[in-house]
Amino acid sequence: MSTATGIINIQRKLYEQTGRKTDAYYSEGQGALYVFMGDNLAVQNVIYAASETELMMHAI
Repeated sequence: MSTATGIINIQRKLYEQTGRKTDAYYSEGQGALYVFMGDNLAVQNVIYAASETELMMHAI
C-alpha cells in the first residue's frame, strides 16, 4: 500500500470524528499535517499530525 492510502484513511477517520473535511499537507520523509478544509496551513490550525511511520501503518 502507499503513503497516499494512509493519508486518505486518516482523512476519512477525521471526517467521521468531526463531520468536517480536511486538507492534508505531506512532506516526504516527515509525514503529514491536517487542517480543516479552507484553513491556512498554520500551527494554530493543525488538527492532526501524522509521522511517515503512522501513514504507512494506516495504509494497511
